[in-house]
Amino acid sequence: MSAPSTTLHALLEEAARDDAAGVPAARATALPRLALGLALAHAALALLSLLLGQNPGSVATIWYANAGVVAVVAFRPYRDWPVLLLAVGAANLAANLAWGAPARQAFALLLPNLIEIALGAWALQRGGLARHTLRSARQLLWLLLLGGVLPQLAGASVATLVLAGSGMDPLAGVWLPWFEGSVIGAISVLPLAFLLCRLGAAGLRQALPDGWLLVLLPLSVGVTLLAMAHAPFPFVFLSMPLLLAAVMVEMAAALLLTLVVSLTMAGAMATGVFVAPPLAAAWEQVFVYLALAGSLVPAQLLAAARAELSDSHARLAARTYELRRANDGLEQFVRIASHDLREPLNTVVQFGELLEHDEGPRLPPEGRQYLGLVLQAARRMRGLLDDVLQYARLQRHPQVEARALPLGPLFNELRDALAGRIRASSARLHIDPLPSVLGNPTMLSLLFQNLLSNALKFVPPGRAPQVHVVARVEGEMAWITIVDNGIGIEPENLPKLFQPFQRLQLRRLYEGTGLGLALARQIAEAHGGEVVVASVPGEGSRFSVRLPLA
Repeated sequence: MSAPSTTLHALLEEAARDDAAGVPAARATALPRLALGLALAHAALALLSLLLGQNPGSVATIWYANAGVVAVVAFRPYRDWPVLLLAVGAANLAANLAWGAPARQAFALLLPNLIEIALGAWALQRGGLARHTLRSARQLLWLLLLGGVLPQLAGASVATLVLAGSGMDPLAGVWLPWFEGSVIGAISVLPLAFLLCRLGAAGLRQALPDGWLLVLLPLSVGVTLLAMAHAPFPFVFLSMPLLLAAVMVEMAAALLLTLVVSLTMAGAMATGVFVAPPLAAAWEQVFVYLALAGSLVPAQLLAAARAELSDSHARLAARTYELRRANDGLEQFVRIASHDLREPLNTVVQFGELLEHDEGPRLPPEGRQYLGLVLQAARRMRGLLDDVLQYARLQRHPQVEARALPLGPLFNELRDALAGRIRASSARLHIDPLPSVLGNPTMLSLLFQNLLSNALKFVPPGRAPQVHVVARVEGEMAWITIVDNGIGIEPENLPKLFQPFQRLQLRRLYEGTGLGLALARQIAEAHGGEVVVASVPGEGSRFSVRLPLA
């Protein structure tokens, strides 16, 4: 099948190029060439099917010819179908006559074959499968159902009707052999033919030169012949090399091996290597063909599922690379912006403070107010730059260099750093004895400073902050909890709490950048811990940080 299929695909590509270019004269030449190539391929596969599975004058056992045509026609516009079906019909008629079928039977078989092909191609087009790559078990299953099972039901039924007066048994002589043989042929040929039409000969060849294919090809043929000749239930053993191929080679190579095994089985049945078990009734041969299909389909679906997983992994790797580049660019931008913006901001703050100190008493009230607003905005911008830079660094480098860190001295340093705010707000800060944890001193200092600052800041007007730091140990982890008597948090706002740049209060009421809690969560997670919160609106909040004990 490979040589005719390659030539056929070249004709198919040429016709597609002509369609896209809108050249009627070139299309008038390409379409007949495509029809001729399709007819030759169909005739070759029809004679092969007849050689492997049919005695003169009977219906073929396994029919490989129609599935390849279904794949090609499904990729062509409807206006080309009459020419292609006419060419295939002539090839089908010629193959049956050449094999020795009576003229009446050969003409009678023409209609169900064309109905099967047209219905299969139409179903694939309507199902949109021509737009997919089949690299999904779901897509492949739909291909087999729409192009390899449903059209064969119609073809077998029409064949039974047109051969009703031929003296053949409608069930055992026509319907069952037609349906079973056509389904097995479609299962064997259709996925590979569809992939050939979808990817092209060059794309298909790229997937085939696999070293494992050279090992699995003779192994599959050998196992098939040995099992068909000696095993009481041969079809169980046939699936083993195919399943092995499904996880070791590309999907196209696995589909090629499936076709090779199917042809080997057909040859073994035609030459008497395999003799079907005695049947009490003609319909019982269904079980033989079900077992045959069962040895082919699972490996095909597994190969498609593995291809889908490989594609997903490739997309994930590409996305990860893009995100890494974006993060690198973001960190570089934040670093440059922080450096370039900090210098003029420092200048604004320094000279603004000098102006406020030296010239403030001589400024009118409005002037002093405006100067205070400028300084307030500049300081807020400087704090925002610091928080953004810290957040970007944590996003890019979440790992920390941890060491044993006593939390008692750390909180004492934080109390000293916040002493001015504590005195200004008449706050009371009580710190219980705290354990030692494994952590980075700088990062944990930033974490707890943000939590303490929030506890001192978010209190109702006129209320003195009351902050209590407690600890408890659970196994190898420590919970450090900061309890305050502040404004609390509404339940519907809790999911927003740790999102960057999410502010729950107006800036004119409470200063802040919206990054403090996001930084706290990032730092805790970088240490293998977490931050959880419980709050009662109007009464206060409890922020608990889980960290590993030293």
